[in-house]
Amino acid sequence: MPQLSTLPRPKQRLITYIRVSTAREDMISPELQEHTCRKYAEAAGATIIDVLSDLDLSGKDFARRKIGSIIARVAAGEADGVLVYRYDRFGRNIELSLTNLRALESIGGVAQSATEHFDTSTAAGRFARTNMLGVAEFQRELIGENWMSTHASRLRKGLPHHGAPRFGYWYCDTCPMPEPRSPRGVRRERQQRQKCEKCKAGIQIPRPVYGEALGYSFEEFASGSPLSRITHEIRLEGIRSYSGKIITDQHLLAILDTGFGAGYIRVTPDAQSWADELPESAVAPIGIRKIDRFSWIPGAHEAVTSESNWEAFLERRKARPRRASHKTRAKYQASGLVFCIDCEESYGVPMTAGSSRGAGGGKYLTWRCSNIRTGLCNHSTASREAVDEAIKRFLVEYATDDSAARRVAEETLDQARAQQPPDDSAHWQAEVERLERMNSNLIRMRMAEQITENEFLTQRDETANEIAEAKGRLAQARAHENPVLPGTEVFRGLLAEWEDLDADTRRAALKKVVWRILAKKGDFHDLNRYKIIPRWEMPSDA
Repeated sequence: MPQLSTLPRPKQRLITYIRVSTAREDMISPELQEHTCRKYAEAAGATIIDVLSDLDLSGKDFARRKIGSIIARVAAGEADGVLVYRYDRFGRNIELSLTNLRALESIGGVAQSATEHFDTSTAAGRFARTNMLGVAEFQRELIGENWMSTHASRLRKGLPHHGAPRFGYWYCDTCPMPEPRSPRGVRRERQQRQKCEKCKAGIQIPRPVYGEALGYSFEEFASGSPLSRITHEIRLEGIRSYSGKIITDQHLLAILDTGFGAGYIRVTPDAQSWADELPESAVAPIGIRKIDRFSWIPGAHEAVTSESNWEAFLERRKARPRRASHKTRAKYQASGLVFCIDCEESYGVPMTAGSSRGAGGGKYLTWRCSNIRTGLCNHSTASREAVDEAIKRFLVEYATDDSAARRVAEETLDQARAQQPPDDSAHWQAEVERLERMNSNLIRMRMAEQITENEFLTQRDETANEIAEAKGRLAQARAHENPVLPGTEVFRGLLAEWEDLDADTRRAALKKVVWRILAKKGDFHDLNRYKIIPRWEMPSDA
């Protein structure tokens, strides 16, 4: 009797999910998790179609993790399930972990562990998996309780809750103090500090130059000096944060708000680990912005400013008016300027800042097309460093009187001005102002009962229509205003101050001269990928 042929079973398509809470020596590294998952998939005859990572994310926190996107891809038929190193990679919160697992399995997806081989199609297998997630949650809560005990112990000794160096301070007077921009910053000498008895005591001491700058900041702020001027003077001295970043106004204010430079430790009064530890000498919260939920207690370290300066600082912070601003400070100098030209040939699609990791684990700062998330763009990510270098070259080129780019721009502008219609923006501006005065007079006449209500309503509507038309004509006239090429002195001045400006200030200055930065496909670090469109070359219909 002939045997019936059987069709080969299709390989399972799995997405490997990797999570690491915090980089430490005893962690399960991302490389180990991925290697183990790949070996398991090979032995099981499955195919790994993608590897997604959540690095430096706590198992308790689901808000920023990629679990939801994986479930959506399984629902869309892109994959058959998820493969993890251990089931606790789904999280150390049992309730949310089970919720996500059930959501995955309810749409026909599978969840597999490379090291825990439970048959979750049976009640016994699902029970074992639930127990493993419960153990993971117990471990997380136990670690949290141990940290609370550690924090309380440090508080009793007059130490902050962590041992990282505070700005203006260092561990002791014998261990070396690396420069802020040195490799790995202050972490470079960690092993040597662990052997030093002074460092292990945890009482930090004022650091030369930096401690003086911190004390000066308290004194100047308390005396009423503008925060921007204080920050500018610190930057002129070449002082940066310990990570090598330029100190901004908000960064300096956050340092002062901690009160560490005044000899205090800032704590949360209702924190579980500190609730019974606060001494009677704790400074009460003062009710200003975010620091209204903190109290300050005397620390074991030396202050770099006087108590009178600290009290004056608190009084000024309390008196500072809250600004109702909707503007968000830009984190990057090219924010809102970079566009993917491959998605749309005319003006491009906005690109957002992000980061990615290479095969060797290195981190790359990138600009990503907004359409990558929706699958409408296969554009490779653009290098943030290369974009910044292209911007610098653009500024240098236009800062030179006889540069080729400037000569071409001037010739182009001369031709554009010759074709421009007469500028009548001043006429329409005056017409708008005249109609608005007429409208105000109508309101006064109605309040004085010099005209009837019907007359007022009729004339008000007519005037409103005329104002709308005049504003439209004014907008059209301004849109066709002759473009202006800034002089070389503008670019030279900008270059002279460039290194001392923060990202938000740089972006504001760039928007005065740059319309868009167009990125096309190409090598990650190739500067030829980027084309900067100046504002004087902006299309008339843009």
